[in-house]
This record gives sequence, structure tokens and C-alpha cells, in this order.
Amino acid sequence: MSRNVARNALWNVGGQLVSLGVGLVALPLLLYELGAARLGVFTLALGLIGFSGLFDLGLGRALTQTVSSSLGQGRSRAQVAALVWRVICLLGGFGALWLVVLWWAAPFLVDRLFSLTGEMARETVFGLRALALSIPFALAATGAMGTLEGLQQFRLLSLWRMPMSVLQFGLPVGVALIRPDVGWVIAGLAATRVVWMLLWLTQLHHLLPRAPGITASRADLRHALRFGGWLSVSNLIGPLMVYADRFYLASVFPPATVAYYTVPFDAAFRATSLPQMAMNALFPALAETQSRPEAATRLLALAIRAVVVLVLPAALVVAVLAHSLLALWLNVSFAGPATPVLQLLLVGIFLNSAAHLPYALLQAHGRSDLTAKLHLLELPVFAMLLVVGVHSFGIAGAALAWVLRVVLDTALLYATAWWLHPTQRVTLARGVGLLCLAIGTFLVVVYTMHGQVQLTLTSIIVAACAFAALRMLRLTRLGTYKETSP
Repeated sequence: MSRNVARNALWNVGGQLVSLGVGLVALPLLLYELGAARLGVFTLALGLIGFSGLFDLGLGRALTQTVSSSLGQGRSRAQVAALVWRVICLLGGFGALWLVVLWWAAPFLVDRLFSLTGEMARETVFGLRALALSIPFALAATGAMGTLEGLQQFRLLSLWRMPMSVLQFGLPVGVALIRPDVGWVIAGLAATRVVWMLLWLTQLHHLLPRAPGITASRADLRHALRFGGWLSVSNLIGPLMVYADRFYLASVFPPATVAYYTVPFDAAFRATSLPQMAMNALFPALAETQSRPEAATRLLALAIRAVVVLVLPAALVVAVLAHSLLALWLNVSFAGPATPVLQLLLVGIFLNSAAHLPYALLQAHGRSDLTAKLHLLELPVFAMLLVVGVHSFGIAGAALAWVLRVVLDTALLYATAWWLHPTQRVTLARGVGLLCLAIGTFLVVVYTMHGQVQLTLTSIIVAACAFAALRMLRLTRLGTYKETSP
């Protein structure tokens, strides 16, 4: 089981690395062609795409949990297929409703939220309406991808995600080279959502065709809707807490200033997609092992250590070299105000990566209601932190507010998982201790050390993490990884 999960996680991370690489190349090109102000608008459009978890009402993730748990319980593939295609049809209908809402709301968002006028406003309205047209296609693709993850087809997903990532960023860059109009650039991004849908539905039809004469069980449909309903609360509040800062900044500062926050945030937050993609491989495996707590314990122990030894060195290196990397990637004038923002965000990104573990554990056991209630608790706290932080420290204050919210979220998720799963308490407690040690090390190296001492200690930490990762990989391949492994 651990070997299969590790293999699936590697496929997921590999596919996401290609996406990250394409994005790293695309953003400087877009900055050159569009300028900082229009690039800020483009990153706001990316933020709206991040709300796709809201638009699908949690049904994409619900399909992953339902498909994996149903097959783990021995249900027939024909019954599962009937449910899947029924839910995908529902997603298409929801998408049509969201299309109308966003089309109608686009001028209001541009005028009141983004505070844009003139030609920039016209371009942005056009781009938002192009995004609206793509929503039904995007939601159907989300349902298909969720099902493929439930079937644990991570190799297939990753192999196709690589060329699609090139298209997702390459088409907007191509449009910008021809016509530096942010509306048409966003429209190019929206067009890629149609291609995504055609690709994933075709793959799903080959793997899980709908059998004639078999209808979806009402009980299965109710479970998926209930799971998705609670998850939609998290999918509303989660992206809101991830992306609300940029929209609030857009209402306070001009787009060029917002770009100093959104560009490092997008680059850094995309890095969190690496552990998240790995957790996507863990999620269906945890759902499948609900009746085997000893197997779940081994998976959790492996995942917690993997997050630390893989994410900590990457976050630490980027934080230490933040100014040089930003100057090399974009330019020196951009790197100045963006560096402290990036360093702060990396603290939260490391913790956010670790928070995916208890989040996946709770939802794999069907408790999307608990994660939703935690997000409801966090939202007013984050809103207060954001307002105070921005008005006290500007864009750096927004980064600080986001980090403090992630600290609260991580603590609540681990505490809830510890309370709900007595058999996992030792593993979760050890994981929290390891995370505290790792984040303390990060803060000491980044904020109290400088020069050669900082670089030397960073090199030692990276080497130690690499050694630990290789040892974990060897034990996993041999099938001897235990919960007590150091």
C-alpha cells in the first residue's frame, strides 16, 4: 500500500513540477508584454479560477471519496459508473448557473472590487466574461478528474497534465505576444478549460463507461451530495481565505502595487500544490483503508515525514535566496518590495503543506462537515487579521495575516484529527513535534542568521533532509517502513 501511494504521489508531483516550470517561464513573459498593472489583473483572474472548488459544490472531491471507498467495499464498477456520470451531468448544470452569475456580476466586480476604469476596465470585463463561459466545461472536467483520482489513475493524470500545463500558460503568452490586451489573455486561459474537459471525459469514458440499464443508487447520490455540501462550505471559505487578501489589496492599492504581492504569492502558493498533489494520492488510499487503522497509521507516518524532508529544504532555500531569485526571475526593482512578502509567505506555505495531512484524514472518513466548521471558525479571525495587517504594514501585513491564519488552521486540524482518531494519536502527536522543530529551524535560519553562516547551515539542513528522504524511499521500496521509523 505505501509503495503504491508513494508511486502515485511521485507521479502527481512530477506532473505538477512541469506545471510550475511552465508558470515560472510564462510569468516574466507576461510581465514584459502586459506590464505590472495588467499582470496584476491576470493574477486576479487566476484567483477566480482558484474558486472552482466553490463552483463545483464539493462534488469533485466527493467523487474521489465515494469512488475509492465504494470500490474498497467491493461495489460493482457499473454502479459506481452510474453515480459518476450522474454527478458529472449535475456539475454541468451547476456550471451553467454560475456562468450567468459571473457574466452579470463582471462589471460590478471590475468597478467596485477592482476599482478599474477606462480601457483597463473594459479589457477586464471582457476577460471575466470569457472565464464565465468556461465554467460549465471546467466543472465537468473537475468531476472527471476527481473520479480518476478515486480510481487512483495518477500516472494517467500526470502524463496528460504535463502537456496541458504547457497549453494552459502557453496560450495566454501567445495571445499576449500578438495582442497585449489582458481581456484576450484571460480569454486564452479560459479556452484551455474546454480542452481540459474534452480530454478528461474521454479518458474517463474509456476507464469507466456507463453500463446501460443501471441507474445511480439514491443512497450513494445522497452521500455524495451531503459530503459535497459540507465540502462546498470549505471550498467557499478556503479559497476565500487564500485569495481574499489579493482582492482586498486591489481595493486599497493600485494594480501595480498589488502585483508585488500576488506574483510572489502565486509562485510560492503553486509550490504548495506539490505536497497537495501528493496528498491527493494519499486521500483515496486513506478512504480505502477505513477498516484497517494499522495501514492508515503507516501511511500517515510516512506522509508526515515526507512533508518535512521534502518541503522544508525547498522553502528554506527559496527564503534564504529570495531577493536573488526574484531579481533573476523578474527584475531588481520588483525584487525589493516582493522579497519580504515571499519570505513571510514561505512560513505559511510550509505549515499549509503539513495541514493537508489531517485534512485528508478527516475527509477520507467522510467528515467534511468538521473541516467546514473549522473554516467557518477561522474566517472572521482572518478578516480581522487582514484588515489590521494591511493598514499597519501594507502588503507585508497581508502576508503576515495569511501566515497567522495558516498557523491557526494547522493547529485546529491536527487537534480535531487527534480527537476523532484515537488509533492515530501517537502518530499525529509525533508529527506535530516534528513540525514545531522544523518551523523553529526555518525561522532561526531566515531571520536571525546572515551571510556565510546562514548559507552553511542551510546547506547542512538540505543535506540532512536529502539523506532522510533517500532512507525513507529505500525503506518504502523494501516494504519495511514502520510508524516508528525515525
